Amino acid sequence: MELTKEDLKQEEKKLKETVKEIDYQLANMGSDIFKDKDNLKEFQEYIWGNRSDFDEEELNDLVYDNDLKIQILDNKTSKFRKLTKVRNNPYFGSFIFNDEKIYVGITSVKHDLDYLVCDWRAPISSMFYDFGVGKAFYKTPDGEEKGEITQKRQYTIEDAKLKHVFDTNLNIDDDMLQDVLASNSSDKMKNIVNTIQQEQNQVIRNNTNSNIVVQGIAGSGKTSVALHRIAFLLYKLDYLTSGNVLIFSPNNVFTEYISNVLPDLGEDNTMQTTFHQFARAFIPEYEGVEPYSTFVERYYKGKKQDNDLITFKLSDKMKTLIENFVTVYAKAAEFTEDFNYKQKYIMKSELNQLLHDRYEDRPLFDRFDLIAEKVNNTYFKGMEKDFLGIRNRLFKLTNIKRDYKAVYKALYKSILFQRTYGKDFDLKDTLERLSTDTMPYEDSTPFIYMKCLLEGYPYQVAMRQVVIDEAQDYTYLQYFMIRKIFKNANFTILGDVNQTVNPFYKYDNLNKLTKLFDAEYIELTKTYRSSPEIIEYANGILGLNHVSAIRRTMHLPVLKHDIKDLQHIGKDIKYLKDKYRSVAIITKSIDEAQLIYKSFKDKYKKISIIDANTKKYFTELVVTPAYSAKGLEFDACIIVNNFDKDKYLFYVAVTRAQHELIIYE
Repeated sequence: MELTKEDLKQEEKKLKETVKEIDYQLANMGSDIFKDKDNLKEFQEYIWGNRSDFDEEELNDLVYDNDLKIQILDNKTSKFRKLTKVRNNPYFGSFIFNDEKIYVGITSVKHDLDYLVCDWRAPISSMFYDFGVGKAFYKTPDGEEKGEITQKRQYTIEDAKLKHVFDTNLNIDDDMLQDVLASNSSDKMKNIVNTIQQEQNQVIRNNTNSNIVVQGIAGSGKTSVALHRIAFLLYKLDYLTSGNVLIFSPNNVFTEYISNVLPDLGEDNTMQTTFHQFARAFIPEYEGVEPYSTFVERYYKGKKQDNDLITFKLSDKMKTLIENFVTVYAKAAEFTEDFNYKQKYIMKSELNQLLHDRYEDRPLFDRFDLIAEKVNNTYFKGMEKDFLGIRNRLFKLTNIKRDYKAVYKALYKSILFQRTYGKDFDLKDTLERLSTDTMPYEDSTPFIYMKCLLEGYPYQVAMRQVVIDEAQDYTYLQYFMIRKIFKNANFTILGDVNQTVNPFYKYDNLNKLTKLFDAEYIELTKTYRSSPEIIEYANGILGLNHVSAIRRTMHLPVLKHDIKDLQHIGKDIKYLKDKYRSVAIITKSIDEAQLIYKSFKDKYKKISIIDANTKKYFTELVVTPAYSAKGLEFDACIIVNNFDKDKYLFYVAVTRAQHELIIYE
């Protein structure tokens, strides 16, 4: 609903006042920061130049004062950056609650004690997302504040000028959301702070449980919701910083794709990793670990491999098998000779008593550290050099070696494995694969778990929040270890079982994870990415009917061509590139993608192929296998449909398209 001339005049006046206040604060803040930097430098030079004149207590007080000054300066600088960022677009919405008008923006703007703009994460701002005109409430430390919203508005502001303003209600088809959905895609994921929908807001601001598991259909905004939840938690929790947050991403392309969202929201980017990068840190025995995309690629390229054995390695049965193997291995370990070090003698029977009785509840290799520590403290005054010598000597006196490669290979040689697996397999080929410089992906998780059971978990206590995206790509054992390793962290886990591209492991639903993480299970059932026509086609692939398409239809049907006419794909590329900013050609395998890429790389300068090693790419024209396109979106897609029975992979391919889809069947 359009505003009256008087209302519009008032809104323009409000914007000018807000921008004027921001300019005033930026000017003063800039001057203060400049002075504080000079003062801090002088203070530090004073401490350094006179450090010999201070006793320990005085020096500690000065160091504390220095740290406090640095913290104050950092806070001012952070606020300066945020205000600079929002200066030309200070807010995007407003509402009147109990006769008080609240403006909502990315960061707060205050004048004395009055809020000209409230941060979108503030408790009172939650009503902008959760309610339309009518009864409303928000939660405060003292309980619920109830009342009524009598007006709700949205704004488009550019270069500190009001471009568009209109009254709205809690309506999923509102004009601003549709404008955003209708726009062409960009190189990087954008923040959705001005169009967060009610069901998304329930995930972002969820306070009922520290851990949540989100099942969200393709295009429901899972990743955006996760990033906005991080921004919300950074605002809400005083102890949390960006350095305490870790995001598990599916690949490096995706990491780059989402890199702008948190900075756009005024927060620093967090720590990010992929599982294979994470695994590499715990497997120094190998030069590298195979990336997940390369592992999946092996299957879809039809490489010769034992798929039944790979399926077993990733199965939940492997967890129990490794536990049983380590138990047997530990019981068989023993000291075979007496201890002799610097003329100190200990009988092997006494050492075995320590190994199997006194320290029985500790991981096997951890027991050697404890025995070495006890011997060192008893006979050698706890000297570190003696501890290392004692421990090395102890290992030489046993029938085992601290050689994880050898122990892991012994697993496959064991009767226990052969009986549990129950099928024939090529042991020689298995051992050869484990003798290369790169650890196969399917072996990385069992290998790390075996190490954890033998030496204890490598706890990462600094991380307080862990976000796992594309949750369906992780096995239960991977989750089990991540939960153990990040023992101080809370978790936000998001995925879609219908977007499984792993041919060896699939969840019926993500509810299975709630018990492990003591988490709340939430579903996102609306999709904002694709047109109704594309969603209808995607539904047919998996027989779904619960997907709700929000985007207004452009009445563009899904076009289907015969695969025999693939030579005409160049015409389709030109047709789509003339209309859209980003176009993707999606194939089943990397081999197919490479053939198409080679056909057009001379014609189009800005054409990219996404494979396991890609970090950055041109969005104008992309060629990619479906498993590398997960999490990405494009204005239009051309799909070369050789997917056969791989319906989940085909579903992933189809749901990458926003506006238009062409399929060669």
